[in-house]
Amino acid sequence: MGGFLTNLALHIIPGAMLGWLSAEVFLRNPLHRLNRLASILFALMALQFGASFLASFFPEADAAKLVNGLLIVPTCVLGFLMMLFVRQLGGQTGKPPASYLDIALVVPFVLIVLVVSQPNVYGAYAKYTVALNPEEGVRAGSIILAATVWLYASAVWLIGWKAARNAADSTGSQHVQAGLGIFAGAVVTLTAMVAGLSGYSAAHAHLIGLYAMLLFAFFIRRAILYYGLMPSVMEKYRVLFELSPFGVLLLDAGGSIREANPVVKLLLGLPPAELIGKPVSMFLDRGERLPLGGVGSAMMEVGMVDIAGVSRRMTVHLSEVTAEGERMYCVVLQDETGRKKAEEEIWYLAYHDALTGVGNRLYFQETISSLLQNGTEGALLLLDLDRFKAVNDRHGHQAGDALLREIALKLRECTPLSGMLFRLGGDEFAVVLPDVGGAWEPAATAENLLAGLTGHRGAISPDSPVTVSIGIAQWPAHGSDTTALLHAADIAMYKSKEQGRNRYSVYAQAFAGAGA
Repeated sequence: MGGFLTNLALHIIPGAMLGWLSAEVFLRNPLHRLNRLASILFALMALQFGASFLASFFPEADAAKLVNGLLIVPTCVLGFLMMLFVRQLGGQTGKPPASYLDIALVVPFVLIVLVVSQPNVYGAYAKYTVALNPEEGVRAGSIILAATVWLYASAVWLIGWKAARNAADSTGSQHVQAGLGIFAGAVVTLTAMVAGLSGYSAAHAHLIGLYAMLLFAFFIRRAILYYGLMPSVMEKYRVLFELSPFGVLLLDAGGSIREANPVVKLLLGLPPAELIGKPVSMFLDRGERLPLGGVGSAMMEVGMVDIAGVSRRMTVHLSEVTAEGERMYCVVLQDETGRKKAEEEIWYLAYHDALTGVGNRLYFQETISSLLQNGTEGALLLLDLDRFKAVNDRHGHQAGDALLREIALKLRECTPLSGMLFRLGGDEFAVVLPDVGGAWEPAATAENLLAGLTGHRGAISPDSPVTVSIGIAQWPAHGSDTTALLHAADIAMYKSKEQGRNRYSVYAQAFAGAGA
């Protein structure tokens, strides 16, 4: 029983490990030809361990057929694939092996033909007393195959090493790992041959040979996982990842940062190495969240805070991806702070008077139109600066502009918090008071405006020829559209002019009837 369990452990455990390695390497990057080839190699190695275990328990007649079909022929195929793998591996250094070496790739197929066509010489048959044929044919075939595989692999490795040893990146370390795999496999294979030739059990010698392949697989796995010899999906797009003009984060299913490109440092204030492992939620503004889980892709605008506490608006492109067999999220961050600021500046220039900084005619028209459509009540105060042209003529336009800025500043101070101030053009201003039902509030506002402009310490000095006339109209009583409301306020304003200026008048139907 103990012998059975030992035999089981020596075969099944390495076979299971190789099966797991096969799946791991394939899932790391299914599209890369080296990953696919390594996966096939590891799977065949696992099959060899399983077939060797079964052959030791089958009746000898059946075991011989099993050895031919699942050990000898697949071993030849495996030898060819190992040489092909090393050849493509060597090509990664940029210096392909010499073409005359490729003649060695034919050897495994020649041996397969010999095993199939002359099984009495090169195969395993029941007339022998052990499951594996110890006769000269099998031994010669095994020696030829092993020598061909490891000599070819060594020659290709040496050619690649000449190009890789002085490389500035990790190519040299990668190549060393592959070389260790070839060396270890060759040494253990040589040990198996010596054991077989010295009269040691052929089955045990074959098992030692299998462990040579296991060592080769171990070092190749190290080269893949720790030295990037065969890039993963992320490594394949590493250049795009690193050089992207946008910040790119790779999150795990729990929202922790697994990868970050250099641009993220400009956005979040931390270098990529210090971001790894931190939850992305710590950089989200209060109340913001990313819809992780069950989302294929999404685009949204969120507020994010860098490590210094500076808030930014970001457009986030969120995509669910599968990398190396794991569900992850790729987050592309585009800083919208500059764009938002530019949009705000464009909006400001479009809707504000360049000289005084108050709302312009366009802003006034859109505002009053919106208020009229809401169905609320309000008041419009129209202000006109009488004889302002005299200031420009006497003191120049610079003095006139300075006076306009001072008047706008004073009007802004005297306008209620709920009101809005606009310059309609030239020397004409307007104050809009939304949600005003009675007549007293517009009148009180007009008195404050007059006091701020013409009173003690007003914007207009007492010796200035400039005066102020204000007309007041309310909606919807005096007009239900912009044109009618402006017309009513204009009539009231001219009534103030007629009555001596520096005063205000509230629109009345009698004014219109008088043709004022």
